[in-house]
Amino acid sequence: MQRHTMSVRNTPGPEPFMGYRAHPLMVATLALALTACGPGAGNNMPRSNSVVNNANKPGTTAADVGKVAIPLEPQNVDYLAFDGGLKVYPALKRVELAAQLIGGQSRPLEFFLVAAGGATHESLFATAAGAEHLKRALELIGLKEGHIKRQGRGYFDDPVGDRVKISVRFKHAGTGETMVVRAEEWLIDTITGKAPENVGFVFSGGQEEFAPEQNRQTVSADQLGNYIAVWHDSSCILDNDRKHGSISDCYTPNPDAPGMPAAGADITLIFEAHP
Repeated sequence: MQRHTMSVRNTPGPEPFMGYRAHPLMVATLALALTACGPGAGNNMPRSNSVVNNANKPGTTAADVGKVAIPLEPQNVDYLAFDGGLKVYPALKRVELAAQLIGGQSRPLEFFLVAAGGATHESLFATAAGAEHLKRALELIGLKEGHIKRQGRGYFDDPVGDRVKISVRFKHAGTGETMVVRAEEWLIDTITGKAPENVGFVFSGGQEEFAPEQNRQTVSADQLGNYIAVWHDSSCILDNDRKHGSISDCYTPNPDAPGMPAAGADITLIFEAHP
């Protein structure tokens, strides 16, 4: 049985975490079985930095009105850290994933997120984290993959599984301010000419099987390098169940997304159960 090594840390502040390293206060190593994940969450109430709506404060300008709470990196909250900038906050029921914005913001997309070895020419974001680790991370916050598995690409039936809200945390290109927006705001459905509905993505789970020659489970998304699909792909960990999800080249990046940074910018994808 394959084992996955993670670090358990109590965040002292917004210091970025790169790879595995020891925290001076606490380090514990956990082993995850491939078929069962379930470390408990901390009992303390989490705290996080935020930018809040200050529309009712004296001196508020028009630019300030409508700002919503922006979840920055949580502080004083235990998390599990996988390699590649993937963190799980069990107490917050949140997964955060470091990624990069890929250039060429006008081409059709088939994927929302891939690895460096995946279809980067057809994706909006790329990450150094593993697909299986992303899948385990979603399981750790209580999300369930679909038990009905589709086959191939562009299939007509909807993918099934728990619905996942994905947000993008980034630095605004004009102001440098930390912003958080729904992932859908960075996409355009070329059939409607609008951003897709804010319904999130489906935790279909991809294809997983035991490889006797390797004595381990294998996940198809790791083999192909494609993690989140906008055009139906049964190998991906998350898929798109919107009306036009089975239509190739339907989605493109939104070049007018407010504050979208330049190609290559570091961003954070935030995964939560869809409300």
